[in-house]
Amino acid sequence: MQRIVLHVDLDSFYASLEELRNKQIQGKPIVVCVFSGRTEDSGAVSTANYRARELGIKAGMPIVFAKRLATDKDVVFLPVDMDYYHAVSERIMEILEEETDIIQQVSIDEAYLDITGRSSGDWDNAQRIAEEIKRRIRAEEGLTCSIGIGPNRLLAKMASERKKPDGLTIVKESQVNDFLRELPVSDLHGVGDKTVEVLNELGIKTADGLATFDLLILVGKFGKNRAKMLQEKAQGIDDTPVEPREIQQISRIATLKEDTSDLETILEKLRELSTDMKDRIEKKQVVFRTASIITIDTDLKLHTRGKTIKPTDDVSLLLETSRSLLEGFLEDNPGKKMRRVGMRVSNLACKADSRNLEGLDRYLDQTLTRPDRSRR
Repeated sequence: MQRIVLHVDLDSFYASLEELRNKQIQGKPIVVCVFSGRTEDSGAVSTANYRARELGIKAGMPIVFAKRLATDKDVVFLPVDMDYYHAVSERIMEILEEETDIIQQVSIDEAYLDITGRSSGDWDNAQRIAEEIKRRIRAEEGLTCSIGIGPNRLLAKMASERKKPDGLTIVKESQVNDFLRELPVSDLHGVGDKTVEVLNELGIKTADGLATFDLLILVGKFGKNRAKMLQEKAQGIDDTPVEPREIQQISRIATLKEDTSDLETILEKLRELSTDMKDRIEKKQVVFRTASIITIDTDLKLHTRGKTIKPTDDVSLLLETSRSLLEGFLEDNPGKKMRRVGMRVSNLACKADSRNLEGLDRYLDQTLTRPDRSRR
């Protein structure tokens, strides 16, 4: 069966999220920064949206340099909000999990999916899966992504870079040579600036040129292993497997019919979500030790509250805990209306290991309640 891999890359993720929750900055160049705090402009650019990139602003650039490029231009500079970004990322990764049996998240905004089994090795099926992923991310989170489809991770990654933003590029096994022929060596994934400089000195400008270059000369410049790796990249060869990620939490979130602060209305939505949570917990064969609620208010601000409990897979206990957490949140935030609400379980363990967790809990309980004899 033909191996088929997807690479999903969320478009200018941080900046897109900031634009999504603040309509006043939509359409403007947006720069998200990590401020060091030493001075007002000390720190570096974390990411920039495409309008800001057109001005020459890019990730890793000192903030002070970016602001010089933004002089007399309506550019928005914002600090990173990692809690918000991670929460959305988790929801998107769950969408991806539903579309494949094997997923490897490699950063907050990108993942590889091995869809060989789900697509039956058929490229048309693979395209339909990719289109459904794009549709769901747009419909459920209001974001776009670029997807590359290829016979391995390397080609899928480079394919996702071909059309941005909101692109979809397919490189079938029969199209690999054409895809790579005129590709600049600087566009080969994992080939850095210094390596490109050496290759250019050798007269190697394209992947095709690298693929057919004298291997002995490359060995003299880079060493045996790296020379071999460079030529394999140029030939589109990559046997790296998509390694399934360890599931750290399970969550579901949904939009309320109307903005509200009414406890029973919000609980009704949580009850609906709990049915799906039950199915997912059973499918993953896990128990959880932390139950949390997720709320997003009318200002699109994210709030979470959680509680650690004894290891369980009982969704009724999740609902009971969620009710208590929600009551506390609404009491502390009178009049604050919710737009979206969700629930999360974390601190997961396989059911097969849950007896060990229960034994540990009993040991800790006994230890904490046992009289301290050392003082006698």
